[in-house]
Amino acid sequence: MDAFIRFTNQTQGRDRLFRATQYTCMLLRYLLEPKADKEEVVMKLKKLESSVSTGRKYKIYLYL
Repeated sequence: MDAFIRFTNQTQGRDRLFRATQYTCMLLRYLLEPKADKEEVVMKLKKLESSVSTGRKYKIYLYL
């Protein structure tokens, strides 16, 4: 647990975590889109992906 905390306390570590989350959402959305009964999940994944993307962009501007 300490290693995870040290990793996320670093700027690069947080960015990698956000990027992994963003790309995971993209992959899950791609896999679930063809399924008609998963529309609600797909919309939630789109919102999460958008939020993470915005968070990554905002965080970058804070450190410039």
